[in-house]
Amino acid sequence: MDDVRLISVLSDSHGHISDKILNLVRGSDMIIHAGDIMSVELIRELKNISKYSYLVCGNNDRVEFYKDKEERDIIGSLNRVEKIHLPSGTITVTHGDQFGSKPSHSVLRAEYSDSKLIIYGHTHYQIVDDSLEPWVINPGASGSVRNMNGGPAFVQIDIKNSQWKVKTHCFI
Repeated sequence: MDDVRLISVLSDSHGHISDKILNLVRGSDMIIHAGDIMSVELIRELKNISKYSYLVCGNNDRVEFYKDKEERDIIGSLNRVEKIHLPSGTITVTHGDQFGSKPSHSVLRAEYSDSKLIIYGHTHYQIVDDSLEPWVINPGASGSVRNMNGGPAFVQIDIKNSQWKVKTHCFI
């Protein structure tokens, strides 16, 4: 994965992602979704957009919500945690609900201390905590429900010469 330069990070789309976000995500080398996708069509679309895609299961991505066997299999294939190993550091992705309603960054850092970056969702708040490693990022809700930052939000990470730069996006 030496060719990864631009990573788009989404979460909590709850079945819908703003077209404004999808237009920006289309140029990404990697897409990460931190759970509560709630749409098999959206999973397919995100996987088709980028060469690399990592999507984890959120507390609302439940197999029993789907009747079709193929859709149940797709939702059932999502992991609770993904580890992505890049040349310049490891990214750990989780929805975060297993750590409570507002996951503590110190607890996340202790649990995934081998990472450069921890990505979680669940709270619908966009947060970039790069005060120490591992960094902790919540991209906010990319959907149209409970947008705690005022509108659909996501984060992009630009990697150049092993340097990571985080850019937040929010559409009000």
